Amino acid sequence: MGSVCFPSERDMAQILKARFRRGVDPRELALYAPADAAYYLGIHPKTLGTWIHGRSYPTTTGERFFEPVIEMADSENGLLSFFNLAELHVLAATRYQHQVGFPAVRAAMDTISKKFPGERHPLISRDFKTNGLDLFVQTVKENENLSHPKQLNFKSIMDEFLQNVIADEHDLIRKIFPLIAGQPDDKIISITYGISSSQPVIDGYGVPVWLIHDRFSAGESVENLADDFSIPPQSIKRAIDYSERRAA
Repeated sequence: MGSVCFPSERDMAQILKARFRRGVDPRELALYAPADAAYYLGIHPKTLGTWIHGRSYPTTTGERFFEPVIEMADSENGLLSFFNLAELHVLAATRYQHQVGFPAVRAAMDTISKKFPGERHPLISRDFKTNGLDLFVQTVKENENLSHPKQLNFKSIMDEFLQNVIADEHDLIRKIFPLIAGQPDDKIISITYGISSSQPVIDGYGVPVWLIHDRFSAGESVENLADDFSIPPQSIKRAIDYSERRAA
C-alpha cells in the first residue's frame, strides 16, 4: 500500500520534469501536484481545480468562463509552488463555513489585484492583512449577499486562516499550519518550506506525517512511535488523524 501523504509516482515524475528557474525564490518553484495540495489543505479537488484552472458557467446569454484566481508556478506541467500552497490555504477560508461561490471569489481577487498592481501573490503579500483583507471581505459580501452574522463570522474566519500562514523576517511565507474543517486548530501539523521536502510534518520535530502513518498502518502502536521519535503520543495521534481524513 502506498503512503497517503506522499506524492504518487506519476505526480513525482511530473515534479521532476518541472522547470528550474535560476534567480527565482525557491518557494516560487514547482513542488506539488494539485491532488496533493488539495489533500494537504483539506480542499475538495474540484474546488481547487476551479481556482487554478478556471471554470465555465452557463448563463442566459450563453456560456461564460471565469478565469483562474491562482497563477500556477508551472502551468505546463500542472504544478504548484509553496507560495501557491499558502495562497490556496488562505483562499480555503472562503469555503470553510460559508461555501462562498467562485464568482464572488473571482470578483474579490480582481478587486485585490487592482489594489496591489503587479503583486504576483496578493493573498500572501505583506500588505494584505492590513490594507487588503477588509476590501476582500467586503467584495465577497457584496457578491454573496451574506446575512449580517455570517458577514462578521466570515471576517473572523479569514483572520484565522491568515494567522495560520507564517512569514519569515522578510515577510515572505515560510510555514503553513493547515486549518481544516473538522480538525483542531492546534498547530501540531505544519508545512514548512525546506523541511522534509516541504511535506506535512509534526511541527517542531520535522517528522513527516506519512512516515508516522505508514508505520502505524504496518502495526506499530502510538506508544511505540512516540518512544521512537520522542514525540508526545497526542502529536502522534494527530498526525495519524491528519493522514487518514479526506477532504470534505
